[in-house]
Amino acid sequence: MAAPLPDDGDRTDVVSQKAGSVERAAPEYALLGLLARTESGEIHGYDLARLFADGVLGQVVRLEPGMLYHYLKKLAKAGLIASRVDRQSGRPDRQVHRITPEGDAALRVWISAPVRSTREIRLEFLLKLYLARQIDPDQAQRLVSDQQRVMRSRVERLARQVETAQPDSPDNAFGETVLRLRLSQTEAALAWLATLPESR
Repeated sequence: MAAPLPDDGDRTDVVSQKAGSVERAAPEYALLGLLARTESGEIHGYDLARLFADGVLGQVVRLEPGMLYHYLKKLAKAGLIASRVDRQSGRPDRQVHRITPEGDAALRVWISAPVRSTREIRLEFLLKLYLARQIDPDQAQRLVSDQQRVMRSRVERLARQVETAQPDSPDNAFGETVLRLRLSQTEAALAWLATLPESR
């Protein structure tokens, strides 16, 4: 019998959440979060790119200007942001963007949901936590608490899988090795969550 592998919650290719019926990449929500925090309510694409690259979000995820503008077009098409042309005398016109009520609602739904996979802690959870701290500190506390529950459940599930693994062949033994690594990573993520101010 092969050693059981973790469930689909540990998939490495899941890097988006659904808003309505459309899947959106985590950087799209990061852009919505930056738009939600602009003091004037509007921002040029160039300034948005600079904010992303120079700010702490740039340490979490790399977003090339080309992809940033691609995501802005997608968000506008979905009605999550509104864009208008800012006419400039003697200079090229620029687009100005603002978040819509629909975009704000989608952003808040995304922020409130803990990630399901340990691998998603490094990207999606950090983005959610950063934006929650900026937009709604109470939500940040709920997010951390919910994430701890998810990780505790994953630790328990992985521990059970390790206990029932039967390494009676080289492949099965390697499967157990993979399980133990995932268990260690999930335990480490849970320990890291406990160090956050929201968990105190």
